[in-house]
Amino acid sequence: MNGLQFNWPIIGHHKIKQFLQTSIVNDKLAHAYIFYGPEKVGKTLTAKTFANTILCEKYQTYSSPTASTVESNLIAPCGECSSCHQFEKNIYADFYIVEREVDEKTGKKKSLISVAQIRDLLEKISKRAFLNSYKIVIIPEAQKLNQEASNCLLKTLEEPSPRTIIILISPSKELLLPTILSRSQAFKFLAVTKKDIYEYLIGKGANRSYAKELSNVASGRPTVAMKFFNDSNRFLEYKNDNLELFNVFTQSTVEKFKFIEGFVNKNKSKDVLLKKLDYLSSLTRDVLMISSYKNELIANAYLENKLERAAADYSQTRLKNFAVRIEETKDLLRKNINPRLVLENLILNL
Repeated sequence: MNGLQFNWPIIGHHKIKQFLQTSIVNDKLAHAYIFYGPEKVGKTLTAKTFANTILCEKYQTYSSPTASTVESNLIAPCGECSSCHQFEKNIYADFYIVEREVDEKTGKKKSLISVAQIRDLLEKISKRAFLNSYKIVIIPEAQKLNQEASNCLLKTLEEPSPRTIIILISPSKELLLPTILSRSQAFKFLAVTKKDIYEYLIGKGANRSYAKELSNVASGRPTVAMKFFNDSNRFLEYKNDNLELFNVFTQSTVEKFKFIEGFVNKNKSKDVLLKKLDYLSSLTRDVLMISSYKNELIANAYLENKLERAAADYSQTRLKNFAVRIEETKDLLRKNINPRLVLENLILNL
């Protein structure tokens, strides 16, 4: 039987990719996997690509026990077969993604994944596969499973259905039940190197200066780099947001009051406020890097001159304290404390 080649658009994570691909080639697939690590480093993309490969008709041909010979240079996922087309449109019958449901009253996602959702899932995967393939489940926020849902899922992991794969994704493995961990293969995803992101962008056609700028901004998160690479307007918006946020380092107290008022009025969504605080945290880190003479480590290199002026005005202790208060402010916002009050407390005490 000829070899199988892989078409995986994943930046970095070379050892994890190699392990998963070797498992596919050798048909040694586990019934449960845990992908854990920081946000936006490629956990969900890896899970979906892994699933797509297994469900691709090219892999089904390769792994068929009745196949004596197959065409050479099989590439999976091929992106051309009916299975790949269905997968891309998210209509593949034996592929399931379990996410938090939307609350009909508020229009927002519920805080947790319910046991009813898991019971419904288990009923579906207990049946024979529609397409005589694997049944694959991805839970992108497995840490959001409530206690009852986790225990319900555990029963399936203890007695797995044949040709069923469940992939749990979480920021940390400690957020999952130890008994779930013990019945799964766990993979830790780390931040990706600038070099890997830079080289991938060059391969996608980015010029060197743009690839360097995006790989810096990404700060080890390939998903961020590709989001901006695929949408230059979004990247311009990001840069404008950072220019606006940088003003907190240079404004007078009166100007800061005006800034906070406009900022809260313009960014009413809690999720948007949290995202902007992430930007402010990145700017603060950049100023700290420059004050430590580590300019090569800054994310927002296009602001280097401004960052250097701020580094001259603030001590490292002050900047470190501000970085801690940003994280505390994010926690308060998540607890629905008044945004104006928490932002005033943060910015006026910089």
